Amino acid sequence: MFDKKKIRLNHIKSFNKNYKRVIDFFETISEILIEKVFDDNQDYRNKNILEIASRNDILRDKIYCKCLQSNYFQTCLSERILVKNNKRVVSNLNDIVFKKEFFDFCFSLLSLNSSDSIPLVFKNIYAMLKSNGVFVSIFPADECFKEFKSYFIEFFKPEQNYNFNPLFDMQTLGNLCSAAGFKNVIVDKEIFKFNIKKPEEIWNFIRYVGESNYLLKRKNFIIKKSLFKKFSNAYNKELKEGNLKKNTLSIYYLIGKK
Repeated sequence: MFDKKKIRLNHIKSFNKNYKRVIDFFETISEILIEKVFDDNQDYRNKNILEIASRNDILRDKIYCKCLQSNYFQTCLSERILVKNNKRVVSNLNDIVFKKEFFDFCFSLLSLNSSDSIPLVFKNIYAMLKSNGVFVSIFPADECFKEFKSYFIEFFKPEQNYNFNPLFDMQTLGNLCSAAGFKNVIVDKEIFKFNIKKPEEIWNFIRYVGESNYLLKRKNFIIKKSLFKKFSNAYNKELKEGNLKKNTLSIYYLIGKK
């Protein structure tokens, strides 16, 4: 279903490109995560924290800026993702590379949605967490760029939609997390307004956040350059007329406790 090579390339591209809008987005969601998870009155020194499939240092830096001095580990999907951490391990999403019951917190930002075995990944994370350990993950939500996607599908009218990565709904995410053993599971939805002046702003954001289409069957739908140019011209015309400027960027925060 998913192209693992494309997923790795997505993460590498995201790491290599300092695209301001993406950096701002990761900073915002990292700050929200810290606010949701950490208590200012608690002492987090010497806690073990894991971030799965990192593509940057933003969450780690934000946690350190909050003086939450802890043992911060990161996994990355490629050796070419050179996060500034000597506790970095290269591994794929489905592997357990740390001993069981070792971590106090486990984070993942827009990475687990590209796993072809979410139940296994959730169980592995559960196994790596200590008792009362906290699992926090961010997933793209069902309304993400719904305006752009709707216009794209209406314009090209593909027989089957292999153009966008599949998305989870809130209930499914909560059920999967509970089935892995987590308790007090919470799934929150956050909606951001994503205003644009040209369609390339959406394409670049998706590309540099690391979420370009990684479906194996994406190659079944080929767009000729001439038709794609017509699409771009039509979209730009809509923008000039004041339509499609406001887009929805939505995410889920998934939190569970062992």
